[in-house]
Amino acid sequence: MRAVIRKTFCFDAAHSLPNHAGKCRELHGHSYRVELCFEGDVKPARGESDDGMVLDFLDVSAWWQREAKPLVDHRFLNETMPERFLPTTAENIAAWMLALLEDAALPVSSVTVWETSSASATVRR
Repeated sequence: MRAVIRKTFCFDAAHSLPNHAGKCRELHGHSYRVELCFEGDVKPARGESDDGMVLDFLDVSAWWQREAKPLVDHRFLNETMPERFLPTTAENIAAWMLALLEDAALPVSSVTVWETSSASATVRR
């Protein structure tokens, strides 16, 4: 059996879109929400801690705290995001997060980033 699991995190950060024709050209911030989706086979019962799971939510949270949060929370994203993921649009933030998860060998299937409660971007593998 395969399943998709999701874990959501929030962070506050500043950014600007230097080439944008509107007000987003200026320095501003968002309270971002990120949804990380993972897809894989559900592990069978074998006497292990992660029996019946695709991935332990505790492992996802530990990764977020250790690897992602220090790069994004209360940071200026234009300075912390790698150049290949600029400009700091929701689409590019999601792509960056996807790459970080792939580098960590986690079974990520998609990342969604919300800039506001009504505006988001999703990037899939």
